[in-house]
Amino acid sequence: MATQKKRKTPKPGRLLHIVILIIFVLVIFEGKMLISIFSKGGVSSRVASELSELFTGAEFQTESETDAAEATEAPETQSQGEAVSIGAAQLSSLGLSETPETTQAAETESRPQSPAVVPEQPTPVDESYFADATFIGDSRMEGFHVNSGISQGTFLTGVGMTAENIFETPFISTPSGELITVFQALYNTTCEKFYILLGTNDLGTWNWTEFKENYAIVLGELKKLSPNGIFYVIGVPYVEESKVTTGEYVNNANVDTMNDLLIEICEEGGYYYLDINEILSNGSHALKDGATSDGVHLYEEYCKLWLDYLKSHYIEKGEDS
Repeated sequence: MATQKKRKTPKPGRLLHIVILIIFVLVIFEGKMLISIFSKGGVSSRVASELSELFTGAEFQTESETDAAEATEAPETQSQGEAVSIGAAQLSSLGLSETPETTQAAETESRPQSPAVVPEQPTPVDESYFADATFIGDSRMEGFHVNSGISQGTFLTGVGMTAENIFETPFISTPSGELITVFQALYNTTCEKFYILLGTNDLGTWNWTEFKENYAIVLGELKKLSPNGIFYVIGVPYVEESKVTTGEYVNNANVDTMNDLLIEICEEGGYYYLDINEILSNGSHALKDGATSDGVHLYEEYCKLWLDYLKSHYIEKGEDS
């Protein structure tokens, strides 16, 4: 039987050296951690990113079965809102501000208020306000004309009108039965206010830059006709996607993209934006259920709400610049 060698017991001095070495490594490691934490993009971005992941997730653990049941029964938008509030509070307690990632996670239906968006006025106008107004747009504007009960204003509308074909397609019928373009109909006329609703038929364009350029040209040409006029750009209303047969492009994600571009156009050109979806939205970036027959064209009830919205969202002549 082989003789086993006895294991050497480390001397106290060697143990001390090992302990000192471990402490030295930990100090360096922790120092790097502190540098990482307090450097730009340290705690703020890491915590924000983690909170964003946590609170925007569809599933998360609760402290008890009762809390889990309440979370399941609560509407999705409400639970998301509560989660975002918690995340913001935690960031605030750390003395940090929200990063773009958490801001995006916390975004609700309302966009940041643009100076171009027309606010609600305390006193609605009566319909005489629209007597010197011209309403230009596609079939959705045509439906508003027919179903809202509005009795004032001039309507130049056409089914299938876009920001591109408005210049060349003869949508407007004259008293003699001749068909002319919108701009031919406006020749030698005087208008103080314009309400423009275009975009639904442009949703399939797929070239957002081209759409924005075309829409800006339309407004620029109208402004040449009435340099001192007030120009209201009506945001494209949401759709009921379940009823739309062309959902691959006529969908609310594209509507949101388009309306963001319309706000940009208004900001850049000095026009006014009417956020009609304030009253038509279901609160989740979609049209209220049952507002249309085909997913796009509004029933009479909603056209009347639209008219009420216009009466309470306007710019006094002295306010425009």
